[in-house]
Amino acid sequence: MALALLLAACQTPPKGLTAQQQQALRAQGFEPAQEGWELQMSGKLLFEFDSYELGDKARTRVAELAHALMKAGIERLRVEGHTDDRGSDAYNLKLSERRAQAVAEVLVEAGMPRQNIEVKGLGRSMPVVSGGAAENRRVAIVVPLM
Repeated sequence: MALALLLAACQTPPKGLTAQQQQALRAQGFEPAQEGWELQMSGKLLFEFDSYELGDKARTRVAELAHALMKAGIERLRVEGHTDDRGSDAYNLKLSERRAQAVAEVLVEAGMPRQNIEVKGLGRSMPVVSGGAAENRRVAIVVPLM
């Protein structure tokens, strides 16, 4: 019984957003998470090895995402950068921060207020797959709980 309640709690959408905002987030691929709504951009926005540069396709995707979120009245985000497991912890932390900052710059260029975007580098601390795969060279965008 306790397990069922725990699982149900994990699936309850985070509070603080209107039904329309939640619908807009789902339409963009966001999912409810412990700290808010999260978009894992692996597969959508990956980086080359040892790079924090966004290609044209990725820049377009991030700009479109910014416009959709602003249209829904969502302007507060956290951008989390990640790396694979190659290199030192210190180097990966800096690289992940640069990746997050690169995405944040595109969000700002698209019209999101800079002061409402938190940039966070997590290095290799939260892989989505084991073994240092390319899928770990990514960003996640989080709409935090209000």
